[in-house]
Amino acid sequence: MPSVEERLEWFTEYEKVKKVPTVCKKFGISRKTFYKWWKRYNKDEHSTESLKNRSRRPHHNPRATPEHVIQRLKNLREQTGFGQKRLQLYLSIWYGIDLAENTIWKILRRSGIDMKGTKTKRRKVKPHDALLPGDRVIIFVKQFEKPINRQRYFYYVAVDECSHLRIAQMYARHSTLSALDFVQNLLTMFPFPIHYVHTPLDNAFTSIATSRSTTHAFTQNLRRLGIKQHTPTRKQSQSKLHQERIKIFDTPDSFLSFSFNSQIDAERAITNHLFEYNNIQPRKEIGMMTPIAKLRMFEQFIDIKEFNPKREMN
Repeated sequence: MPSVEERLEWFTEYEKVKKVPTVCKKFGISRKTFYKWWKRYNKDEHSTESLKNRSRRPHHNPRATPEHVIQRLKNLREQTGFGQKRLQLYLSIWYGIDLAENTIWKILRRSGIDMKGTKTKRRKVKPHDALLPGDRVIIFVKQFEKPINRQRYFYYVAVDECSHLRIAQMYARHSTLSALDFVQNLLTMFPFPIHYVHTPLDNAFTSIATSRSTTHAFTQNLRRLGIKQHTPTRKQSQSKLHQERIKIFDTPDSFLSFSFNSQIDAERAITNHLFEYNNIQPRKEIGMMTPIAKLRMFEQFIDIKEFNPKREMN
């Protein structure tokens, strides 16, 4: 590709001979090329800057990813360390942003993040570690003591071990379908990504016949979401140490013994109970703090004023 000095020689020669074909023949260029650069040269009043090569990159790309989306993606990657698959999932669930995995990979690579590098060794979560929010969530299933309109209902509860934040949902059936739906609620209601789920030894969550089965629909769904599952063996679930530890998070829910006229009344009681539990009641297990106060101790959640995943029903 000709340099600025070479293009200047074209025009110097042209000033001498005043014949474009002669100049083009001497320097081996086409007339189209000569006139293109001659036009630029004259337009900028014979400035040598006009003879420099220009980028062919478009000035505006309407299909480019907006800057605020790129910044949100980078912040989420920095907070979680997730790969493109889980980043795609949480961007869609939390912010309604739909990006292809390949696009996420390109944006992060362009930002200087090595997506091909070896994975960092993940910290093992132990029972007595100082956990981070979302490191481990425990799921419990309880039953309403009295039928509602002649229908038995089940109460699914998830508790974050670090902050003791709690969410819940009621279902007309205790089944794998209900468990799968409840996991989707975990992802949307909790304000942090979930790494580990502790489930009871129950056919809705795992195969009791096959210890720690990897073919159960619930287990496979967690794997697709990038969440690890722990289900205690029958021997572990009967041990005194396990039962004492579970009691710390499995607090009694008095409203389960109440009589309700309809499902709406029961859901309203659940919503009010969760709001009081998460925002008002101090917990002895976390130093007489409320769960939301415990969560605000972490810098990324300091702006959360209250935790109310389900709006109170009127």
